[in-house]
Amino acid sequence: MESLVKILANKIKYIFGVSGGGLSLSLITELEKRGVKFYPVAHEAAGAIMAGAASGSGETKAAAISIKGPGLANMVPGILLNHYEYRPAITISESYSKDSPFEKMHKRLNHKEVIQVLVKANIDSSNESNINEAIALAETEIPGPIHIELAPQENIFIKKENYNFSAEEEINTILDSIKNTKRPALVLGSVAKRQLKDINWQELKIPVFTTASAKGAINEESDFSAGIITGEIKDLSPEKILVNADLIIAIGLRNTEVVVPHKFDSPLIIFDSVSGRIHRGFNAKEKIMTPDLKNTAEKLLQRLKQKEWGKNLIKNLRDKLDKELLSDFWMPANIFRALNDEKRNNNLTLVLDTGIFCTVGEIVFKAEIPEEFIGSSNGRFMGTAIPTAIGFSIANPDRNVICTAGDGGIRPYFPEIKLAVEENLPIFFILMADSAYGTFSDKAKANNLSERAYKIRNSSWVRAAEAIGCSAHKVKNLEQFINAFEEFSKVKKPMFIEMDFNADKYSLMADNLR
Repeated sequence: MESLVKILANKIKYIFGVSGGGLSLSLITELEKRGVKFYPVAHEAAGAIMAGAASGSGETKAAAISIKGPGLANMVPGILLNHYEYRPAITISESYSKDSPFEKMHKRLNHKEVIQVLVKANIDSSNESNINEAIALAETEIPGPIHIELAPQENIFIKKENYNFSAEEEINTILDSIKNTKRPALVLGSVAKRQLKDINWQELKIPVFTTASAKGAINEESDFSAGIITGEIKDLSPEKILVNADLIIAIGLRNTEVVVPHKFDSPLIIFDSVSGRIHRGFNAKEKIMTPDLKNTAEKLLQRLKQKEWGKNLIKNLRDKLDKELLSDFWMPANIFRALNDEKRNNNLTLVLDTGIFCTVGEIVFKAEIPEEFIGSSNGRFMGTAIPTAIGFSIANPDRNVICTAGDGGIRPYFPEIKLAVEENLPIFFILMADSAYGTFSDKAKANNLSERAYKIRNSSWVRAAEAIGCSAHKVKNLEQFINAFEEFSKVKKPMFIEMDFNADKYSLMADNLR
């Protein structure tokens, strides 16, 4: 384990989890001696989610740890989230060694069979070369989690991808062909946040779209930021603007980053640093795969800077969205608008769970930089906002975090708020409640389906938050919400805010969005 301690101490800053009395406790102790702080969590999955959120930029900054068997099984939801969201977190578990007799069955589980589809590598702590290779692989596009067993194993694996890259001549030919377009549009996937951080897309005067996980790759306050594409197209979806384009250019548009991949009406060219089935569903006219995506993107930027169109179309869509969402003063859109107005002065990051409010929040809250937004944008994984907010906050102590969840998402990891209280983290927890699973309650009511499947009795969590030491308030209007936020801005300590919305209006508020 000495090699593992040395490598991790030089790589990670934080470790989360539930320890046992064996090697996991020893590893935590040795890492703490070397400055890696351990954060005990209430549930192992939350530890993995926190480690992933701390590594959300694409750089491995944290690990999560558990005991063998049930501990590893409990971590699986968090590992799955990191797999969905391209987060290169390390998870570590105690384990039976390859020499353990099979009759020793206490807490025995075949770890490899459980997690092999979720991680990029499953290795043990005995081989320094394997550890270094696996950690490097975690950060390699497409980023993802790796798992380390604390006891020697026989059936370890390190997944390696061999990509087929386009010839330089082919790339230049495609780039040159863009000169002939009059109305090109650009779509950015999350790879733009990891590999293309230094490219200033704000220089463009054409419609620039992002996937939800690429939110903040372009300043969304820009006149040419056209919104988020998901493939779920309704009357007020940003995809409606794309029908006016004569060419769609995408960087890192992958079927894992939309809800529904589909063929666009206009020709599509995809640029990416990886190849394979991940682009299926878009029916691209051309797919250009390059190991030097940044260089290609810089050339692309120079060609697209010569074009200009779409500003009025984007403004018209924004005006329609404002009319659709902001007309009712006491609905989630006005809460997100208030937070958007405060983001610059308060260094805010919005963390969203999933639900109808998430759809609204992604539209109304404008991320100017990637650090202003994080969520389960690919997996749409309900319940992950609280541990995500905590992990992000610990890794980004300069930012004030707004964590928003609904009736369903508040439940799974609510006890983790206690860690935020113990660490005095500047997190503003918001519960947007309609006393139901709003995403499908309207359809369930219309079809006379079981109320027990979508209605939530006693949706309040204020007293529970108070019981674990968190300042908590129930607010009933926008003025009360703003007052509570101003109080949080002064103290910068955990605060829990609960608000109830009209269930009928709430269930319909995203009907025309996606």
